[in-house]
Amino acid sequence: MKKIFVLFLGCLLLGCQEDNDDVVLADELEGTWLLTEVLFDPGDGSGEFAPSDAGFEITLRQDNTFEANFHVCRVFEEGNRQTGTFTRIGVTEILITCGDSFSRGIQGRLENGQLVFYYPCIEPCVYRFERVSGVRE
Repeated sequence: MKKIFVLFLGCLLLGCQEDNDDVVLADELEGTWLLTEVLFDPGDGSGEFAPSDAGFEITLRQDNTFEANFHVCRVFEEGNRQTGTFTRIGVTEILITCGDSFSRGIQGRLENGQLVFYYPCIEPCVYRFERVSGVRE
């Protein structure tokens, strides 16, 4: 009888463990990302990352689609919600085509757990995003 009780108690405890579906791996692009820092260099190399409270978010999905609450292809402009597709360059890199041209595309890649977007500016223009949630499909 004790063995059955211990077995029952063990099953109950294991069944009540917290669901780990929300665990997010640092090397996954998929998920929702919030803009936290921006870098706009004035052209002399003196630019530094500064905190951003713009509230820009982008969600990257496993089917290579994205949804954003800013105009992804225009670094200086807020815009309406934008959706589209991206191309995977590698496991941790993507390219969002702008204006039907890869040369004017926005490259994004994971760096130290952050999603970093590099914009085609004369001076460096960079957005850094922090993950706010993972994506489950």
